[in-house]
Amino acid sequence: MAFVHPSGAIDRHTRKSDKIAKAITTREGLRDLIVEEIISWGLQQRTHVLSVAGPVSANNRVIRKYTNVLRDDFDIPISEMVEQEVRRRTGNAITFFVIKDAVAATMAEMGAGGAASDRDEVIALILGTGTGGAPCKRASNGLIDFPDALADLGHHQLDPGNMEPCNCGSRGCVELSTSGTGVVRIFNRRSQEADTYAKSALYSVRGRAPGSIGAEDIAWAAACGDRFTLALLREATLVLALLLKNIFTSHPEMTVVLVGGFALGVGVPLLMCAREALIEVGLPFILKSELTGYVESRLLLGRIPGEDTNLIGARLFLSQAEKND
Repeated sequence: MAFVHPSGAIDRHTRKSDKIAKAITTREGLRDLIVEEIISWGLQQRTHVLSVAGPVSANNRVIRKYTNVLRDDFDIPISEMVEQEVRRRTGNAITFFVIKDAVAATMAEMGAGGAASDRDEVIALILGTGTGGAPCKRASNGLIDFPDALADLGHHQLDPGNMEPCNCGSRGCVELSTSGTGVVRIFNRRSQEADTYAKSALYSVRGRAPGSIGAEDIAWAAACGDRFTLALLREATLVLALLLKNIFTSHPEMTVVLVGGFALGVGVPLLMCAREALIEVGLPFILKSELTGYVESRLLLGRIPGEDTNLIGARLFLSQAEKND
């Protein structure tokens, strides 16, 4: 949750731990958690926003499916619930919105200091716990619109060889191979299967036993140029390249910014692997002689620290909401 201050500053004290979030089992519990934060702040402000993982309604007032907290609970009218409960408890009127985290991340990267501050059509592609993204477009008046906030890019089924079940119930989803969670899972499986792992820096220098590799280990090994690590990253980004091909083919003017804890943690080595994979896959509307230049200009690495994207994006969203009132 991000709070709007008169100064425009963003307060971070409202971040909730995973332990608290996982304890929520009902929509009323989610409502009460939000209301208690709003009241504890002192009701100095009248407009609030919650960034969530999962699709939301076009008017940013209903959570369509909040998979991170209330699994399989659809259409939660969270704005109305929060506004009514705050009024019941305090007599004060507030306005509450909900925004998809992928939209917030894209808006943050389109804002000042972001990798796409000079671009008009952008997707911040989140590679973290999951894979996700939602396209945003800058209008002629400078405001950012997000016409397809329901986009759930991580669940495009482009990896038929991966038969592991996805948390969405399908198989072959991009998320299984490209999210930080998915890549770590692949690394740990391969470390137990491949004879070459014993020669890798992860084992011989880092001292990671087969099956005990974490995301930070992968980032370290990639920065060292470890062959085992870069080979598996290239494999993961080949699946990612199929998703990128779909995005760019349908939206040639789009810029994709890689964000999320895993993407930013691994950084440039991951970006280079993704660019190489996309060049290898190719784009049907770009000549081979122009492909490298196109990919390098359209596939970027995020600049906003991972823990700030939701807060900064939410702040921009609320600034726009205030202008529209």
